Amino acid sequence: MKAALSLTALCLLAAPARAAGPLDGRPTAAAEADLRAPGAELVEIDGFVAPDGDIPCKGKSFSNAWHYKFYVPGSGEWLIVNACGDNFINAAKHFPYMKADEPDKKLPYTLASPAAVLKKLKDEGLFDPAPNPFSRDIQLKARMLPEKQGRPAGCYWTVSQGKARAITDCAAGQAWKITAPAGKAKAAAGSLQPAVKGKDTAGRYASLAVDYMGKKVPGSRLVMVETLADRTGSAKCIDPKDGWAFVFASRTAGVSVFGGCRGKTSVELTDFDNKHPVDVNALDTIILPFRDSDAALAQVPKDCVGAHPTVAMKLANYKAGHSPAAGRSQLWTVNCGSRKFHVDANTGQPVPVDVKTGK
Repeated sequence: MKAALSLTALCLLAAPARAAGPLDGRPTAAAEADLRAPGAELVEIDGFVAPDGDIPCKGKSFSNAWHYKFYVPGSGEWLIVNACGDNFINAAKHFPYMKADEPDKKLPYTLASPAAVLKKLKDEGLFDPAPNPFSRDIQLKARMLPEKQGRPAGCYWTVSQGKARAITDCAAGQAWKITAPAGKAKAAAGSLQPAVKGKDTAGRYASLAVDYMGKKVPGSRLVMVETLADRTGSAKCIDPKDGWAFVFASRTAGVSVFGGCRGKTSVELTDFDNKHPVDVNALDTIILPFRDSDAALAQVPKDCVGAHPTVAMKLANYKAGHSPAAGRSQLWTVNCGSRKFHVDANTGQPVPVDVKTGK
């Protein structure tokens, strides 16, 4: 009997994680929202999918979940529930930077599946996502939209990958390509830093740091990467010890730091001075590869980076309930003067958060 049970357990562990579409987790999300805010109405569904339109339900990661946004008419507040099928991840109140941009109209119960939406767009020749072996970077978002560019007001799926964007109605009956007016497109392009390739980026040392520390301190895990960077996302290296800091945590050895600066490396097996304080309970292991620091900084508005030759950059993979941006786990955080920006380190896309530091 024990052998049979062990074999069953091994089979379950070896089985691939099941996948879920947005409709699979809707009952779970609705139940969790009602527990926290009775009367909450589902107004948006958002997620990053594979080309088949699904998300694998793996563990408790934000990135492996659909993000269900609810609006509470009685209080005028929003709530985000993260779930993948019947796997509830977590829920948190949502405090928007600009309320005017937030949805408040209830979604219909019947929605076309992401697979049907992607098929419609491909058949119409409007959107054919490029394969990405590193991450799911096709974003689908369902919400009620006002009349625009000849489209009537109603429920729509918006689909994007990088700069490619398209839209279908929520039944996947009609489809359109999204094109910004020339003036706005030019302004949008000018609002971000040009993608200048940095010479001394975090990616230059990441694999080396993980390989070396894995041998030097077995069982240690990379939990944070940080530096003071220049306008290209490279470490300024004002001092040899002031380059990239790859912070590792171990239950037996505590906190260790692998440093990288202008091609040279260093190791501090014990952070005696606590220069890199780490809340191990809040941070998960950083997953390689990630979008590099120069690509992340390119998503920060140039008026901010242009005015500040030195910015603080930090990469971390937050555990459920600890992320500074709801619905995201592995993030670049950029402190540019008094402003703070977040960039998804898996997709390279900016997270819509721009708040004063400390708020």
